[in-house]
Amino acid sequence: MELTARELLTHLFQTALDEVDGRHRVQLWCRDNNAQFEYCVAVGKAAPAMLQGVLDCQNSLKQALLICPPAQCSRALRKDKRITVVESSHPVPDQSSLDAGESLLRFLASIPQGEKLLVLISGGTSSLVEVPVAGLSLAQLQQVNRHLLASGKNIAQMNAWRKQFSQIKGGGLLDYVQAENCVQLLISDVQNDEAAVIGSGLLVASDNQALDDDVFLHELLSSLPSKSKIDTQSISVETHIIATQQQAMQALCEEAEQMGVACYRHDEFLCGEASEEGVRIAQWLLSAPAGVHIWGGETTVTLPEQPGIGGRNQQFALAAAQVLDGYHDISLLAAGTDGIDGNTPCAGAVVYGSTLQAAQKLGMDVAQALRDADAGKVLMATEYWLKTGPTNTNVMDLVIAYKRQ
Repeated sequence: MELTARELLTHLFQTALDEVDGRHRVQLWCRDNNAQFEYCVAVGKAAPAMLQGVLDCQNSLKQALLICPPAQCSRALRKDKRITVVESSHPVPDQSSLDAGESLLRFLASIPQGEKLLVLISGGTSSLVEVPVAGLSLAQLQQVNRHLLASGKNIAQMNAWRKQFSQIKGGGLLDYVQAENCVQLLISDVQNDEAAVIGSGLLVASDNQALDDDVFLHELLSSLPSKSKIDTQSISVETHIIATQQQAMQALCEEAEQMGVACYRHDEFLCGEASEEGVRIAQWLLSAPAGVHIWGGETTVTLPEQPGIGGRNQQFALAAAQVLDGYHDISLLAAGTDGIDGNTPCAGAVVYGSTLQAAQKLGMDVAQALRDADAGKVLMATEYWLKTGPTNTNVMDLVIAYKRQ
């Protein structure tokens, strides 16, 4: 039976997710390296899946600390007496994030000398666990993060600033690790897969990262006591990046070709304002060859004072839908591989040449929705949104377009 355009796009998206599933990638690494660890820390959106991958093939684990968003930890993990589960806040840290930071430091201090430690890190870590610098209140920490989220900065810029206000980011956690052997496995949610940027580099010293000229953040930073210099020689950490956006894209492309559909993988990294990028890609598709076209990246949205409902992928898709209006041979999916887009339960959206007309029939002003960062309201009302639930991974965003012959 021939798939509809939506079925094809969502199938390819799921294929990409399966390739970089946290449980799967950790299993592969542990088995390939025949590694055994007594202690484990797992932090991030994919932390429950990554920790389960350890449990699948480890028989030496004594204790583990799991820090993750609410309602993402399985019942089996909660029942395991070796595991301490801490649920925390994302995308803005709150008191639970500070509590998670204290739990992390206590856990590291409890590891006996000579034991082996495995650290699992995925996207979301920057908000989920924090130990603020001296003099920074929780309210100020939240103000910093809300400012960053609304600023339109990319993740590297955001995390460079987050490190300035943290005792554990930018390699600060190295001061608290006393295990003899420490290995970290990372799922990359940043461009170029830089370990120092993933999760704000808890175990990667990066004091010299350049900061932009954000006046508000510079003024706040100058009002705080200077951070102490990190002892980069305190411990050696072996780092492995086990899942990337490139792996996801490769698996997607191979699946499309096995289904008999020509696939074009575009190497440019999509970034910048989501609505502008959505228009640009859609305009390019009008004269593109038939088949599947895929891009990776992570765009941004500079939020108005009172933003609506949506996220960068819905903003991207709805902007593209304006260009694709009436072109019924082109469909486009834009989604976050973590299953979350902005302040909605959606991963993103799938749009067609009929999306704009469907919105107009409901009396919706698409252009105004884009200006108000309210794309989600339009896409959910017209049922062009895409919902996946937790995906067990996070390798930024994928854009997949299908153009029929």
